[in-house]
Amino acid sequence: MKYDCPHCKKPGITGLAKRWSSRAAPAKCEACGGLCHVLASTTSGIWAAGVLILVVSLIAALGWPSSCSFLIFPCGLVLAVACNLRAWKRAKLWPISRESAAHATTASWFITGIAVLLGLSS
Repeated sequence: MKYDCPHCKKPGITGLAKRWSSRAAPAKCEACGGLCHVLASTTSGIWAAGVLILVVSLIAALGWPSSCSFLIFPCGLVLAVACNLRAWKRAKLWPISRESAAHATTASWFITGIAVLLGLSS
């Protein structure tokens, strides 16, 4: 399935490109070559919701005094996957210029370098 590009409004963004897009690594439209990304807050929210559903279903499965409690976690897993797929389908793509993407990439590498140096120093 392809998603509509925010630049040309044509389906040119693949689902995998949409899922892995960020300011530092934007998705590229196959139709017009425009760059776009999903906001970091949206991406984090999607993953956090999935983890929350899994944790709650695991706690419920372990704490429920019933013979059917072994079904709760698999149902939670199915619900988490379904919510994840629906959320990624509805996630909005935002256009980004090449200059902004280049600056975000530079900043990302800078932050990664600092994190590595801090990790090596401890």
